Amino acid sequence: MSAYRTLALAAFLAVPGLAAAQTAPLERALGQLAAQRTRLGLSESDLTNPAVTSQYTDQHNGVTHLYLRQRHEGIEILNAVADAHVLANGKVTALHSSFLPNVASAARGTTPNLTPVQAVEAAARALQIAAPASLRAERDAAPAAGLTFNDGGISQDNIKAKLMYLPLAGGELRLVYDVLLWPTTSDDAWAVRVDARTGALVNKISYTVHEPVTFADLTARAVQVMKMPEPVTTQTSKVNGPNSYNVWPLTIESPIHGARQVVANPADATASPFGWHDDNGVAGAEYTITRGNNVHAYDDRFARNVYVANTSLSPDGGANLEFDFPYDGNLRQVGNLKASITNLFFWNNLMHDVMFRKGFNEVSGNFQQKNYTGLGLGNDQVKAEGQDGGGTNNANFSTPPDGTRGKMQMYNWSAAPGTLIVASPASVAGTYPAGLADFGRTINSLGSTYRGKLVLVNDGSGKPSRGCNGPLQNPAQLAGNIAVVDRGKCTFASKVQLAQAAGAKMVVIVDTTATATPNGMTGAADTVGIRIPSLFVTKAVGDQLKLAMEGGGIVMAGGTGGAGPDGDFDNGIVAHEYGHGISTRLTGGPANSDCLNNAEQMGEGWSDFFALWMTTKPGDVGTTPRGIGTYAGNEPTTGAGIRRKRYTTDFSVNNHTYAFIGSQYTAVHDIGEVWATVLWDLNWAFINRYGYNTDLTAATGGNNMCLQLVLDGLKLQKCSPGFLDGRDAILKADTVNNGAANSAMIWQVFARRGMGANAVQGSSNILSDNTAGFQLPTVLSTQKSLNEKLVEVYPNPAQDQLTVRTQVSSKVPVQVELLTVLGRTVLTTSAAAARIQSEGIRLNTTELANGIYVVRLTTSEGTITKKVMVQH
Repeated sequence: MSAYRTLALAAFLAVPGLAAAQTAPLERALGQLAAQRTRLGLSESDLTNPAVTSQYTDQHNGVTHLYLRQRHEGIEILNAVADAHVLANGKVTALHSSFLPNVASAARGTTPNLTPVQAVEAAARALQIAAPASLRAERDAAPAAGLTFNDGGISQDNIKAKLMYLPLAGGELRLVYDVLLWPTTSDDAWAVRVDARTGALVNKISYTVHEPVTFADLTARAVQVMKMPEPVTTQTSKVNGPNSYNVWPLTIESPIHGARQVVANPADATASPFGWHDDNGVAGAEYTITRGNNVHAYDDRFARNVYVANTSLSPDGGANLEFDFPYDGNLRQVGNLKASITNLFFWNNLMHDVMFRKGFNEVSGNFQQKNYTGLGLGNDQVKAEGQDGGGTNNANFSTPPDGTRGKMQMYNWSAAPGTLIVASPASVAGTYPAGLADFGRTINSLGSTYRGKLVLVNDGSGKPSRGCNGPLQNPAQLAGNIAVVDRGKCTFASKVQLAQAAGAKMVVIVDTTATATPNGMTGAADTVGIRIPSLFVTKAVGDQLKLAMEGGGIVMAGGTGGAGPDGDFDNGIVAHEYGHGISTRLTGGPANSDCLNNAEQMGEGWSDFFALWMTTKPGDVGTTPRGIGTYAGNEPTTGAGIRRKRYTTDFSVNNHTYAFIGSQYTAVHDIGEVWATVLWDLNWAFINRYGYNTDLTAATGGNNMCLQLVLDGLKLQKCSPGFLDGRDAILKADTVNNGAANSAMIWQVFARRGMGANAVQGSSNILSDNTAGFQLPTVLSTQKSLNEKLVEVYPNPAQDQLTVRTQVSSKVPVQVELLTVLGRTVLTTSAAAARIQSEGIRLNTTELANGIYVVRLTTSEGTITKKVMVQH
């Protein structure tokens, strides 16, 4: 029997019950894999009996996606995977494989010493958590088939264990148990691989994407350099009908980007046919709280990390599902809790519905409690935890394989720095930086005229200005004024409570150690009942104030200080986090969450792209710079937010190229910025050609067409992709969906950012072995009809300098000229084509008069011209 028939028969036996419609694409895929066996360096036995981890067909283009995992003696091998994509006509349009050679000799045994229960216990030890109690399997199964247990009292969800092989660096295939465990003491969902013979930890992978240091550092930088947005005024609304939500709706990124609105009946009839509060597939809502088939949004302020169906933790819209709760931007986050969770629920559902229509649906591994079609695995709605108490200045998303719930955690963010404003006397008048408290009222909520006289407290002790012994001794002087208290001995909250009890309207706490910047103040259980605001100033500022107060001097002061942003209202960040679930489930198939752990993976980039795409409004243009998380980062809408550069097609503002990877950027968010930049360019190239469609669930319009290609590219690319793998997958998607009608445009976009035909990726597991390339494929770069779209000049208008770039190839140096409209040459230079493709050439326009000029490029392939304006 041929290798092709052997493979096909083995696969059929491995997946009993496959219908003929399923076996035909599988047979084609296995035949193609067998035909490439020699090229892949595999033996016939290496291809025997692979497991089909996922298989589904997209309705919009007829492509059947198959995802395989290599097996030895019926035991699957981690990270040894293949994917094949079969057109409706039976042709295999894409195939990738990381199957390993000589697995029979590399495998170390087939029989474990540990039982699955013992493996779970070993995994718990490896994570340094308590042993599971009363562990029971849902059903009996062989270890190689995998078992699902209850949570054992230690996990946020069911625990899963499966006998597998894990490839090691020396070539050995170690027999391990792959244990999925989500500790109640951790934000991370862990895949723990323990030795099946000894129970020792071999490795562990987190399925949770988060990087708090990056978020915090970039936010701190932004706070120092950007002007903060004005506080949002109180907004109230009256819902006029049932099934309504008072939120920042689709395309509105946050409270500083637009108005809060009431949205009625927002569920998409195709994606959520029974609405957002159903989970049984029968007409009528099962829940009146922010819970349904796609997401359960709830408050996790105390970081419980235990999923409970507790109605008190979710806002209740009543029988009519009217989710209209007050919002005041000057209140602390908890004061807007119900509005916050409602917004979080709304945007998770939006992401579900829009992406469902683009192919992230039940069969491809989306997040739903009940899969209405019966395809794919259910029981995996998103658990969306709002105002999570487990951290600040961050957000995360956990994506276990299909059939296990995803989880989003949204945190509160630090407030913009406050100020102490001293009005008099002139010797100390001015505005001083001040730290804010996370308890009591905010100064901004009390109005701009909130001010008073500064009075030093006296608690009757040896150090009376510490204000720790109550009651304070000078209540008559403190009443209606601002108490000044020295740091030390007792908590900040205790000092404020005693001053409040003495009648003070506000408290200024002074540091007793010399520092450059004032700290924030944190309270715990002792903050209950505090109703006045407080500020913290440095010792240097405090000493000046005390000196002015000596001898009965009257010092009048006020201040500013608002609440920290609530990440649940930053819809861009919510969309970004949900995007991790999309890219993880679609890359390598829904059953494999291990395909975006390599160094060059672009997960952060896809997520930023989804955030930008979901918040693009009619009338927007690609040259307008966009940030991510400007609301959360206390920046104006024009800021960069939590990213290094703003997203724009304008190369003078964002010059990211593939050359940044490995040389300048090695952190995951930085790497993602480069990928998101090229996807954003691609989006605007499609919009410029096909227009913008305000119906984001439609198939037409450049924005919808681009998003469709991005999602299809995720499905078509290999497991553990790099940038050029992602590029090629998008080109392949355009070939499948559009007959390659946009191939030239896609190449131009990628080549402009260093991902051209001559770019080299190297290993997607290494960041330092790639080479940027800016050339178009030969068939495009030598086209006779060269036009100005192939030339880029910026800034335009230019002041003192103009940069010229082109992706056109040339066998001779490119001649660059700047001419007046009358044809007189005023500047001329030349450079190698490679230089003009990568960094461009700069022209000094300082001495030129204002007016319109013409840039002329002469290459071996022809001449191109483009107009530019000089304006000093």
